[in-house]
Formats: sequence, C-alpha cells, structure tokens
Amino acid sequence: MASSSLPKRRDRLSELPDFLLGAVLSYLPNKEAGRAAVLSRRWRHVFCNVDTVSFAERDGARSQDWTTFYYDAKERKSCSWVLLDNVWSALLCRRRCACSHVPLRSFRVAMDRCHWWDSCHVDQWLSYVLRYSGQELHLDLRFRLGRICEHGNNDESYNERRRRDGWYELPPKLFSFTALRSLCLSYCGLNLPAVIRLPFLETLRLTGVERDSESSIRRLIASCPRLVDLTLEANNNLGKVSVLDRRLRRFALSCCHNMRTVDIDASELRSLEYRGTVPRESVLSLHGLPEVFPSCTVDFCREFLPGEVGAGHHRMFLEKISGAKRLHLHYKCFPASSFEGLPSFHNLTRLALQGPLHSPAVVRVVLEHVPNLEILSFFMEFAVAVEAPVVPDESSFAVPCLQSRVKEINMVHYQDDVLQRTMAWLLLRNALVLERMCVVLAKGPFPLQEALMMEIQSWMVATDAEQIFL
Repeated sequence: MASSSLPKRRDRLSELPDFLLGAVLSYLPNKEAGRAAVLSRRWRHVFCNVDTVSFAERDGARSQDWTTFYYDAKERKSCSWVLLDNVWSALLCRRRCACSHVPLRSFRVAMDRCHWWDSCHVDQWLSYVLRYSGQELHLDLRFRLGRICEHGNNDESYNERRRRDGWYELPPKLFSFTALRSLCLSYCGLNLPAVIRLPFLETLRLTGVERDSESSIRRLIASCPRLVDLTLEANNNLGKVSVLDRRLRRFALSCCHNMRTVDIDASELRSLEYRGTVPRESVLSLHGLPEVFPSCTVDFCREFLPGEVGAGHHRMFLEKISGAKRLHLHYKCFPASSFEGLPSFHNLTRLALQGPLHSPAVVRVVLEHVPNLEILSFFMEFAVAVEAPVVPDESSFAVPCLQSRVKEINMVHYQDDVLQRTMAWLLLRNALVLERMCVVLAKGPFPLQEALMMEIQSWMVATDAEQIFL
C-alpha cells in the first residue's frame, strides 16, 4: 500500500506582514538582519522594513593605520572604510528593496576616530535620516571611543590626541528636528542655531563637547521642555548646571571635573549616577529628593587620603544618597579607613560592591549599615596581594542582615585568591536564609575551577539554595 504523503507544514513566520518581520529583525544587529534575505524569496526584501541602522567600530580599530590605508595604498581610502561601507549599504538597501525611503526610528554610529575626511559621509547620513525618519527618532552619534576620563593621565600625546581627534561639526538643522526623542552626542561641535526646537526630546547625553561654551550647553538643556534623562560626561568646560524647571527621572554626571554647582529638581528622580572626584558639599544640590528613591551609582575616579578634606566630603555625599533602594558602589579609590562612620542605609535592599577587596572587616562594617539588605553582589576587579592575611572568626560575621535578610549573593570574577576565598567562606557560613547563589569564575584551568566550585558548595549552610556557577 502506498504510503500517504505527509501534509505540507505552513511557514507561519513568513506569513506575518512585512512591518512585523521588520520590527522583529530590528532587534538584531544589522548584519545579521541583512542575512535573513537568503532564507527565501519571501525574506529577500524584508530588510527594508528594519527601522534601525546601527554600526560601531571597536576602540582602537584605526589607531595609527594611515600608513596602510593612505601612504602605502594604491587606492587611498578612509581608515573607517569598513564602517562607511556598512552604513551606506544599509541605507541604500532599504531604498533599493522598497523602491522608497522607509522611515527610520533609530540611527546609531560609533567611530573610533572621526577624521575630517569622513565628515562628508556623516553629513549625507544625517541629511538622509532627518529627511526620511518617522514620527520619532533616536539618534546616537559617537565620534571617538575610549576612556572619557583623563584624570591622573600625564601622557601629553594622549591628551593632545583626545582634543584633536574625533571631532565633527553637527548641522544646525539637527536641533530644530521636532521628531527627536533621544539625542546622544560624543566628541562633536554642537553648532547650535539661534532658535532650538526640541519639544519632544526626553533623553540627552553629551560627552566631551568641549569646543562649545558653557552657555551653549546650558541653552541646549534649557530648550528641552520634556527632558527626563540627562547625562553629562567629560565636559570640562562646564561649571554650572541648573535643571529646576522640569523633573528629571535619571541624572548622570561623569568626570566633569570643573563642575562647581549642579542644581536639579530631584522630586521624581529614580536613578542617580556620579563618577568623578570627591564632590564638595555645595556641588550637588538635589532639591526635593525623596527619603526613598530607587537607584544610585557612585564611582570616585581619584583616590583620596584619610587626612584630606575629601575624606569628610565623601561621607557627606553618601548621606545625601542614603535613601537609595539600590546602590552600586565602586570602592577602588576608597581607602579602608574611609568606611568608618558610614551613614545607615535603612532602605537599601540591593548592594553591589565593585573593586579590590580591602579586608573582611571592611565588608562587615558595610553590612552593619544596611540592615534590610536582600541581594549582595561583588564585582571583583582584581586581587590584592596580602602577605599575612588574618582570618577572622566565623562568628565575627554574624551580622543581622546576613543571617536573617540576605536571600541572594553574587560573586563575579571569583578566583583562587586568599581574600576572595576568605570572604566567600565568611558570607556563606552566615547566610542562613540564602535562596540563590551565583558565582562567575575567572578564566582558568578546568580542574582549578571545579575545585573552587566544590569548595564553595562545602561552605554553604543553606544547602537548599539555588546554585549557579558560570
């Protein structure tokens, strides 16, 4: 008897309309979204419905490579020719596939260094994007990559390159484009027009716009009536910022070392991030900051000595943010003595500590000031050599929050180090109500990682807790 033929399966995914397929592919990197064209004839022109164009170079991708691409090359081209070709291919493919310009929702480009040779390409990209975008546009333009803070770097060649490379003068019409919802700019000239019209802009990030005056930056901020997310990074010409006429939900100030005064309406603030030198008491004024607010990140980029004035200022700063529910503290530049006299964080439920471990005693002091802590995370950047470590008694870590409140402990970059192993032993022996434990091991031979995993498991008192090793 002849076997019955199997019913043909329906390709339900391909039956979706083009705009839905384009929306799905928009979450993929552009190169992977473009490869979907080889699946079948149905997918050949789907890329034209992708509403996001995003390409980026890696940091250092074009460092000192003019000899290869210019001086010794038969055909002289930009050092960023790969990025330029990718962006142009994505834009032209959209037009070729649909025979028309499909509205863009997001355009992101990150260049390791933007040379004047590349400016004409960026001009044409922005002209296309502003002309054929949709009802809302998210723009992210980075014209230099690398670290943003030069504090403590005495390399004159680096500092000179930082000021010389990665500059692009933006077209003035950009600041009159009313469809902008988010605008992220790095190392470029603002070139502001006489009248700025950004009525719907909600997110603004300015990084290294040092060629513009302080008044220009303040005028741009003042021209965004619906601004809720503001980030200022490495703007050393900025000395005063005031945002009192609108209620920010997120504010980030990073490495603006000449900042003298910051006044913001913090009545609806949900996230505060600060990175820089220890601020004076008068620098950051958070008007209307509620007693309890969701999140805060603190990172001091310069170490201060116990006898310095900054040692007292850092405690005043921590008192301002003592109402946070979540705190990410970079303590690399904190001397061990600076943890004495910490304020109490009664509302804190999540604490992340990032940096080298000083000693178990320092962590115990921190835990004593967070009575309601539930999630404790360690991001161990590197190990600190200790000649004769003093192993405290297990009972010395019988901190109330650790024994009755902490439900989750995470340790990232855990390795075969005396301090880290001692810390893990003290924490796990006293975490009586632990429900979840996650450890990300540092790279190393498998036998060593297996031994560390078995050792950690032997220390756990809460044996029913979920254990994750990565």
